[in-house]
Amino acid sequence: MTLTILIWAVASAFIVHDFEEIIVMEGWLKRNEKDILKVLPQRFHNYFIRVFPRHTAGFALAVLVEYMGILIVVIVAMSGEAKDWTLIGILSVVSILFIHSFTHIGQAIILRRYTPGVVTAVILLIPFCLYFYQFALEIEVIDWPMIWISIPVGVILVVFFNQVGLILGKRLERYN
Repeated sequence: MTLTILIWAVASAFIVHDFEEIIVMEGWLKRNEKDILKVLPQRFHNYFIRVFPRHTAGFALAVLVEYMGILIVVIVAMSGEAKDWTLIGILSVVSILFIHSFTHIGQAIILRRYTPGVVTAVILLIPFCLYFYQFALEIEVIDWPMIWISIPVGVILVVFFNQVGLILGKRLERYN
């Protein structure tokens, strides 16, 4: 394994995980939206209804925007010759994918059923992220302070790309 392959694998792991979500999301939401709203705090109901795409095309557009953001981060990491600042972006994606995996597990536990993304979160993302950390730490291109810094950077990146994607996905639904 090389760092180059591992960095490109981040984008692949993301898209495989999101394919699971894209494929099942529309039907799953139709069957489970009432149960989601029962467990979702009331203050988030309007946001969920207003922003979250309900159809495959809108959701796929949201994922595409996130994927484009990840590809930008991958290209920056590849062009930086393993310098700290260029790796923070890709490390941020890995950290957010790792944390995000546990949100899928939590959703499945709370709803007591399958939730879109939980299978690939458990069998792909968690093992992949752990391997990424272990490999990058062993070859000393990252350290623990970089991992801790990557979390807030990742939150900023995901909030931006996720919200832009969801808004564009919802707008697409209005025109279809």
